Amino acid sequence: SQAGESIVSNQPLFHKILGLIQFLMMSKMTDHHSFAILNAILCHVPPVKFPEFLPVLTSTALERFQKLPPASNGKFLRCLIVFFSLYMAKHGPDMLMDQMEAAQAGLLEQFMTHVWAPKMLDVVHDGTDKKICQVGMSRLLCECPRGWQFGCWQIAMDAVCKMLRDNKSSGLGMNGAEDDLDFDFVVSYNNSSFMALHNAAPDKATADPLRDVGEPSAFVVQKLQQASQQAPHLAPTIQALAQTYQLS
Repeated sequence: SQAGESIVSNQPLFHKILGLIQFLMMSKMTDHHSFAILNAILCHVPPVKFPEFLPVLTSTALERFQKLPPASNGKFLRCLIVFFSLYMAKHGPDMLMDQMEAAQAGLLEQFMTHVWAPKMLDVVHDGTDKKICQVGMSRLLCECPRGWQFGCWQIAMDAVCKMLRDNKSSGLGMNGAEDDLDFDFVVSYNNSSFMALHNAAPDKATADPLRDVGEPSAFVVQKLQQASQQAPHLAPTIQALAQTYQLS
């Protein structure tokens, strides 16, 4: 968007925003605000700029998650999963996978196997967040040849399908109010500098970063059909998922 480009072009302002993200991420009281800004960056900043700062911020987020006690990391984990999912939903899986592979070989697969897939249903409840996860994970698992080789492919895709089933029973809606970015708080961090963020803030009641996707179930079915054709070794698993969850 024009607002995102204007912020990026103002290098002193943009670097203050990046510093603000790291500052907010270090506190349990404010870490969700850091992800709200990161998600806005994914939606409004040109992707060509991502390599300049997102690898560092992604590593910071993962390090922060690893240091949190398991009993109290639910909010942070939810924000992290939605951030990774939105990254792949908006820009494809390769850029994020390359960044994580550069940090540690097999890092994304390990995180998907031990954290993301088994815990996603426990921590992601907001309707729009669910949609983001379904689209992002489907792109990773069904578009990316490296994703096809994940040992957790069936478990991860099963989690996506279970979430689709939950959509039908609970409906899609916006109910994650606690993750709305409090721009008054952000502006107070540096009053004049962050008015640009305030002016660029979306309408919290209607914001859906994937409005162009439409119904997530149709998107997931389409991606599964493509993967079945392009990765024949996944076809039996995909057929079983389609029967179990009545995907059509």
